[in-house]
Amino acid sequence: MEESREKRNLDKLNYENRNTLKRLILTSFFLVCTVYLTQAQFIEYGGGVGTLNYSGDLIRGYQISNSKPAVSLFYRLNFTPYFSSRFALTYGGLSGSDSNPIDPFAVERNASFNINVGEISGAFEYHFLDYKTEKSRVKFSPYLMVGFGLFKMYGVDDPNGNYNLIQPALPIGAGIKHLIGKRFSAGFEFSARKTFFDYLDNISDGDQTIKNYQYGNPNDKDWYFFTGFSISYILWDIPCPFPYVPNRAIMRQ
Repeated sequence: MEESREKRNLDKLNYENRNTLKRLILTSFFLVCTVYLTQAQFIEYGGGVGTLNYSGDLIRGYQISNSKPAVSLFYRLNFTPYFSSRFALTYGGLSGSDSNPIDPFAVERNASFNINVGEISGAFEYHFLDYKTEKSRVKFSPYLMVGFGLFKMYGVDDPNGNYNLIQPALPIGAGIKHLIGKRFSAGFEFSARKTFFDYLDNISDGDQTIKNYQYGNPNDKDWYFFTGFSISYILWDIPCPFPYVPNRAIMRQ
């Protein structure tokens, strides 16, 4: 009699263990799928085309006529409807000359440069409107961005000083994005790069005891700007990597 009771208790325990295991398997499965889906909603891949523009000792301020082609690729994480982070690669040309001298000194200097720059940067973006969620009444949003980057100069001939070709920069700018369907986002951005460097144009203080006029203002650091259009692909869903086929034998127990 007692042996029969122990057998019933053991069968009950085995039944409870099987149910617990079954719930654990199902919970783990749905948790994995939920994590993949949630992460997917954060991700965007994209690229853009535009121009780079230089400002420094040879040219003051932004001049459209001095623009050079540029391209970019980026990866974006959307943490909330309003905050995002972006990691980008940008490559393009920069140039400038004293062909339109800004002062009599520049007439005598008659300098010029023409280089390419490659930039890697990370930035935070703040969107003023929630334009992606299903409840949103708008499909666009202006935004601000600020970040940190490193750029490298290519094609520097006869450096007019002892300096590193890799330098830091602080990107800051603004733009607007528009949602196209549910999968794509198009944008326009204007951003400036503040550098801590005065040799982007290969012109700085130089040796002022030599009357060759090949120097500028070392306290006025160089800038460059990016203006461009972009398009990104939004990963709203990713199929669960573990296809679920229910074990009907377990379900019947």
